[in-house]
Amino acid sequence: MSQPEAFGRYRVIRRLGSGSFATVWLAQDDLLNYPVAIKVLAENWAHQMDIQHRFLEEARILRQTDSTWLVAVHDVDVLPDGRPYMVMTYADQGSVSDLVNRGQLPLDEALRLLTEIGQGITVLHNHGTIHRDIKPSNVLLQSSPVGQRVLVADLGFAKSIDEASGFTAAAGTPGYMSPEQSIPGGDLDVRSDVYSLGAVAYELITGRPPSRPPVRIAPGRIRPGLPPALDDLILSALSVDRESRPADAKTFTDRVRAIRMAPDLPRADPWWQRYRMPWRRAGVLASALIVLGGVLTASVGTPGQSLTTVRLASQGVSVTVPLVWAKDFHPTMAARPAATSAGAATGMLVATDADHWDDTEVPSYGVYTTVLPGTRPLDGVADTDPCEGTPQERGIALNDWEGSAWDWPDCNGSGAFTSVAVHTEGEPTTVYMEVRQPHHRPDLVDEIVKGLRFS
Repeated sequence: MSQPEAFGRYRVIRRLGSGSFATVWLAQDDLLNYPVAIKVLAENWAHQMDIQHRFLEEARILRQTDSTWLVAVHDVDVLPDGRPYMVMTYADQGSVSDLVNRGQLPLDEALRLLTEIGQGITVLHNHGTIHRDIKPSNVLLQSSPVGQRVLVADLGFAKSIDEASGFTAAAGTPGYMSPEQSIPGGDLDVRSDVYSLGAVAYELITGRPPSRPPVRIAPGRIRPGLPPALDDLILSALSVDRESRPADAKTFTDRVRAIRMAPDLPRADPWWQRYRMPWRRAGVLASALIVLGGVLTASVGTPGQSLTTVRLASQGVSVTVPLVWAKDFHPTMAARPAATSAGAATGMLVATDADHWDDTEVPSYGVYTTVLPGTRPLDGVADTDPCEGTPQERGIALNDWEGSAWDWPDCNGSGAFTSVAVHTEGEPTTVYMEVRQPHHRPDLVDEIVKGLRFS
């Protein structure tokens, strides 16, 4: 399907993805000035009334449950060719599958995600519905004022619990669906979803899905140090005998929550390790992404300070940094929580010691850069407490860049720290930067800002 200009009043921006039954588009509600996702039935199913009924039933379930843990449906309409479409919440941070593919999650975060996924499935069960296709790619992530928010999505295979014994065809995704789902006409109940929750838990904890049933390798054998109660819970959820599984999603979720709240839970990794790539892999990317701009010389830092230009191709942004800082290069480091909540993607860090970038009591000098959608003020994207004390706030108007900076001249005795948010006229994006340097040099920060370029 070629990209349409609009669906009703919703102006189409780009395709988000497509599957066997539908295509999802990112669109803008110009009336309310808000992004939405629009799911449209695929053209080859336009005249299949049973598929149309399933599509509209998904919209009805999501609208009737109206839960914070499920994707919301705001509107439903029909195209001139008869295909229905639904207007839904736009999940701007991708899916749980995307998150898992970036690397092993800290245990606490994996359990948080699992708890919230379980809450969404509990809502469906309380509504009298079995999801039947729970998997990481069907759990979406959205920015919110209080952090990342989980949204269970894609109820294309969902059915009423009352109709469970009347299923005539197998449905679900191999690797995540229960053994009984693979039997046409199988008698299903909510414990089929519990099996899928167990499969998702296995992948969140270990980084890979479980084997075909019966699953015999406990997650703790792949990731040593897990609480025994977590191994027991996941293996019981993945039991071929559904009588051995937790009774429902709520029972499963309550046990996950209790494990997470236990005082002896292994400590989570720092947030900045979440998406960081191993050094050797990052080095390969560095060779592809760093652009040495002739090694410029400017009167910053010490006399004759050499500068180099580094480009992050995925975001189309280049930044000029002192060459002596460019020892570690990480092109996929996560933003701090405030920037992530504001919609920042992963950014790039060039520093003398990337491992201690978040530890402001250990000297590490460099520049972190990421790009956010829209024009945003500094207090909407920056954390207010990376260092002790109140920062010095100043405006920035350099070349075509406008914005503001917060300066901590002495950041916990390990040098100066500066947060910056700037934008250019006509460019609907904001560049957020952090600069750590041995001494408080606002002129060096300004020189770095002036070297910013979009391409």
